[in-house]
Amino acid sequence: MKISIFSILVLSILCAGCINSGSRERKVNDNFTLSAICPERADEDRLRKQSVEEIIKSRKIPSVDFEFDGIILLPSGYEVLDKVAQIMTSDRRYKLIIEGHTDEVGSDEYNDWLSSARANAIKSYLVSRDVYADSIKTYGYGKHHPLVRSDSPEARACNRRVKFVLTTRPWEMVF
Repeated sequence: MKISIFSILVLSILCAGCINSGSRERKVNDNFTLSAICPERADEDRLRKQSVEEIIKSRKIPSVDFEFDGIILLPSGYEVLDKVAQIMTSDRRYKLIIEGHTDEVGSDEYNDWLSSARANAIKSYLVSRDVYADSIKTYGYGKHHPLVRSDSPEARACNRRVKFVLTTRPWEMVF
């Protein structure tokens, strides 16, 4: 298996964030919940509690969130990613599409790069958990598909996410 230097760099940055995430996690508001500002993500608390079997049955994986202006995954995302890795390694027919998104702060070019870097960081983490790299496709959409159109800190936090699509269809039939 061929591992790129970029993948190793992204994985090391992601792991460093794991170690320091308690001190670096940015609180927007003590009473903040994503479902309050993002009706589209209201179901995610329930989805986070799903078992691996329930995720397979529903094909719904909750989004994972990132710190502002970085590829540091918030701690709540690791449990989701470990479940995704368990699914992907249990049956090689599964394929995963990872869609990275950013908030509206910054240029289009920077946000396109950042959203791709976030998606690739997730892919690197899953590959480190023995998921077959060719079963994962990544896309970076930058700030072009926001869930909430607002410049509040809560709305920006809502839009900084990585979304997943789980399928068993061949790649030629997916997009």
